[in-house]
Parts: sequence; C-alpha cells; structure tokens
Amino acid sequence: MPTPSTSTTTSTFSTSFTSLASHAAPGVPVITKKRGKVPTRNALLKLAADAGGFDYKTSARHALQRAGFVGTPAVVDELMAAALYIVANRRTRQDRVMQARLGHRPKHVQSGNRCAPVLLPEGTPVVRLLVARTLAVKTMAKSVLRCGASGGHSMRVVFTPDASKVNYTVVMTQNHSTYAGAYKGWSANEDNHTITVPTDWRLRVERKGLADLGGMMTLDAHALVPDGDVRLYAATWVGQGRGFSVKVDRGFIAILGEEHFHASSAQAASTGVRRKVKSAARVPAYGLSVEAFIARHMGRHLMVSVKDAEESGSCDYGIRSWCAHVGLDYNLGEAPMQEILRGFRMRPQDEVRRAVLHAVRRERSEQGTLRRMAA
Repeated sequence: MPTPSTSTTTSTFSTSFTSLASHAAPGVPVITKKRGKVPTRNALLKLAADAGGFDYKTSARHALQRAGFVGTPAVVDELMAAALYIVANRRTRQDRVMQARLGHRPKHVQSGNRCAPVLLPEGTPVVRLLVARTLAVKTMAKSVLRCGASGGHSMRVVFTPDASKVNYTVVMTQNHSTYAGAYKGWSANEDNHTITVPTDWRLRVERKGLADLGGMMTLDAHALVPDGDVRLYAATWVGQGRGFSVKVDRGFIAILGEEHFHASSAQAASTGVRRKVKSAARVPAYGLSVEAFIARHMGRHLMVSVKDAEESGSCDYGIRSWCAHVGLDYNLGEAPMQEILRGFRMRPQDEVRRAVLHAVRRERSEQGTLRRMAA
C-alpha cells in the first residue's frame, strides 16, 4: 500500500479545516486548539464574573476555550458551579455585610431572597382612583343586594356631583345563548344593575360606617345638626325587593352608639333609634352563634309578627328589605318561627334575634296571663 506524502496530508487537513469553517454557525469561533491549561479556582471565578453567568454548558465550554483553558466536562461543571456561587453570594451580600458589622440582622430588613416587588396597577393615578371607587361601590352592592340571574348579570357604576340624581336601578333582560343541548335557544334572565352615587361616596358614606345599615346600602348621606347625642343624616338608601328588584328610599338615618334607624322624618328617626337602644338593653347578650340560636328556638311553635320586630326596635324599611331578601311576604304580617329562623340562617341580623326573643317573651307573658285567669 502506498504511503501518503506529507504534502497530501497537509492539503487534506487544510481542506477539512476550510470545510468546518464554512459550516460553523455565525458568531461561534472555530477552536483549532484541543488542549489548554487547567484553570484554577480564582480563574474560574473571574471567568464566571466576567461572563455574568451561563445558561448552557455549551456557552461555558466556549468561554473556557476562548480563554485558553481545557473544556473537559469536569472543568465545565466547575465553571457552572462558580457562576451559581457568584449569583448566590451577590444575592445575600447585604445580609452578610449586616451580620459582619452588627453581629445580627435587623428584623425589619427582609431576607436576601426577596419576593417579587409589588407593582402599582396600570394607568394614571386618576384612572387608578376611579377603579378603586368603582370597586368599592360594586363590592358593597354585591354583599347587600341580590344579583346573578341564570343568564348572568352586569353592574355599572355612575358617579355624579348632583345628589338629586343618586339612584339604583335594575333592568331585567334575556339572552338565548346560556343554555345548550336539549335546552339550546331557551331564554335566560339577566339582571343589569346601574348604581348612581356621589363622586365622594367613599368619603361621605363608606368611611363613616354608613355603607351597610340593617342590610340596606346607603347611596348618599348628608350630615345634619345632631339631636343631642344622636347623629342625623339626610340619606338615600336602597333595599332588597322581590326577586332582583330593589327599592330606593329617601329619608333620614339616625345613629346612636352602635344602633341605627331609618325613617321618613328626622324626628321619627331620632325617636326610633332611642327606642331601639332601650329595647336592645333589655335583650340578653348574644353569646350564641347563628346555628346555636336556631337550634334553641327551632322547636317553638309560635308566630313572629311584624309588630314584634317593630317593638324590638327595627325600622319598617329594614323589615321590608329583610323579608324580601329571605322570601317572606311582609304583607301577611307574621310568619311561623321555623320560617323566620330559616331566613335568619340565610341573612343573620341582630334585629332578627331581637324580634325572635321579643316573640318568645310575649308568648310566655300571654301564657302566664292565661294561667292566672284559669286559676
């Protein structure tokens, strides 16, 4: 077999090198030197710091070879570990400096492993303020009034500087895209709420604790001259009606301590809240939970009337709203204890507790009178 000459071998290597260079990826250097120095730890740290980290082992190997070091798998792993070591030390540098200088890390200083920063909502400050106002009104309306028909619901908030335009309307519509299958094309009800409140509703109503009084949402409130220790407001509020309907009323709200009273006149409101405070003082402390209260009185066979609620301090507006919310007919004037307690489970209010306890005391008083008469 003929032996290849030196010129032939050189020509073949040159051709192979040219072929490799022509097929190499753009920006990737062609390494002609396969061997190099073994890097020290300091050299690895310097190389990793200069590179700012490596996403892949290939980029670490290229960095080693460009610096004239060997690119064996072991050396590549050491370079990757050095890059991670630098990242971890930079992340905890602040804690280590504090520990070295103070001997401890202050409690109010967060750890070096910081969480993602809290970003402000998108938009200008005016837009963010409008979003916060709208969200506050919607949240209160959903917590107090009924919404969400089978076909869905919408809620729109309108701000106005005119107190006479404050209102709450619900328009029922239908759509034919809710149901599918055998019921495709059937109509489904939608409740569309439009809430018109003052621009400063949060300042005028919510921050004063007037947003939810007796299960009714206060839409607007103007402070009046106090009647002694009774705070008076000329107000507009909305209560629950039948189904998804609502009822908007304008009148006066009286506040005395933790109690409140709605009425059509300021004098009636002031008198009503004073009577309510006296009635609440005669009722024992409400130490029982909702379920325990229901279990205690569910076995009683008596009627609880609207008069019981009024004599225990409730206002007529609140009674009507609560009855509509739990599905009781106000016009009947009374309901069995079991139905009242089922409604109380759906919408527990202190006024309902007082009405129930007043009805129990009334029944005991009537039975005592009958026993005395029979004797």
